[in-house]
Amino acid sequence: MRIRFLIALTMLVFFAASTYWAYESSQLYVFRATVAGSLKYDLLFDTVMPLISVAALLGIFLGSLNYYKDKLAIIEGKVERHDEWMFIQHWSTALGTVVLIITGFLLGTLFIPRTIQTTEIIGFALNMHYIGILFFFFGISYYVTKSMFTGELKHMMPKRGDLRDMLGHYKAMFFGGDAPKEEKFLAAERVVFPMWIVGVGGITITGIVKTIAHIWSLPGSVMGIMTFLHGVFALYMLFMLIAHVMAGSLLPASWPLFRSMLTGKVSEKYVKSQHQKWYEEIQAQKVEATNDESPQVDKIHADQDKHVLNG
Repeated sequence: MRIRFLIALTMLVFFAASTYWAYESSQLYVFRATVAGSLKYDLLFDTVMPLISVAALLGIFLGSLNYYKDKLAIIEGKVERHDEWMFIQHWSTALGTVVLIITGFLLGTLFIPRTIQTTEIIGFALNMHYIGILFFFFGISYYVTKSMFTGELKHMMPKRGDLRDMLGHYKAMFFGGDAPKEEKFLAAERVVFPMWIVGVGGITITGIVKTIAHIWSLPGSVMGIMTFLHGVFALYMLFMLIAHVMAGSLLPASWPLFRSMLTGKVSEKYVKSQHQKWYEEIQAQKVEATNDESPQVDKIHADQDKHVLNG
């Protein structure tokens, strides 16, 4: 827990420093002393564009290093669900998403008018949007890379019967009865996962095109379409985020998973009652580990006996 606190503190310090950088860059200054009224501010999209690629590459690099076969051992009645790296990934993505949504709607999109007016505040919002992209790209690239290496991406995709199991899960939750056996990832999570892919993919692709416009001049028709679609996907992601937060905060069955995003662990009792198939997998791996250790233990005992006889 101490490590996660330090990670959270470091992330907040980095975010605070980035916010100050965005604010300072948005302050107007005279760029032509001999020309009256020649004021401008530094737009981070123009001055430090390569940092977006650096953030994505950093996520890919760490995702390729920090993957492993899940250790499902139960230690003191607790099972690790989210390690420290996933703690960084989840909360950096969440922070980036929230910043992007807030600044995007402040700047105006679709039928939502721009609610900020002065040049410096608009510049600050644009620069904070850039900061949000850095956090978002790092988190998403890390998650995709690690999930591909560990196979988690495959396990998150919907399977036959998931919709039926999801309905059965919520039926049992609200009306009682037997719920279907769940894996590490709930059937409801797998059903919703493609919806996240659509939202993240759409907002990323349209955002990349809009960002490229800071480097190359794109046709007005293309920019108009991309701006419209970017706004559509922004609304879509807002609704997805609200549903995600409500499911995690309002449904009692989800509270242990929410705490796990902070502490990293869930109780053995919770896993046994809510993720029966995952619990069976843990028990099977425990038996396998015991069987693997048995020959080594027998060899140690045999060596000790041999040493006693020779002595």
